[in-house]
Amino acid sequence: MSERPISDLTLREMFTNAETLIRDLQDHLKNSFHPKSRSVEDLVQTHHIPAERDAVPDSTVRQQMKELLSSDDYSETLLKKLDQYLTAIEERSREAIANK
Repeated sequence: MSERPISDLTLREMFTNAETLIRDLQDHLKNSFHPKSRSVEDLVQTHHIPAERDAVPDSTVRQQMKELLSSDDYSETLLKKLDQYLTAIEERSREAIANK
């Protein structure tokens, strides 16, 4: 992806970069975030059964939650960047249509 400011990109470059971000986000959610989320869910789903709950150290739960939150932060970063591109695409498209 281009390191130039979004406002300096052509509309085609904006679409290309937005498409790349969508693929990156999809890959991240599928291969990182969702597995981490399932792992935490599996770890704590039996919390109401004392024997099973006590078998899982708090440090394990904290570590897996830390990894999940880190993955969520990365998801949010991608979403914010994608939102910037989509907003720029909308604005540039409106300008192009208005100047036609």
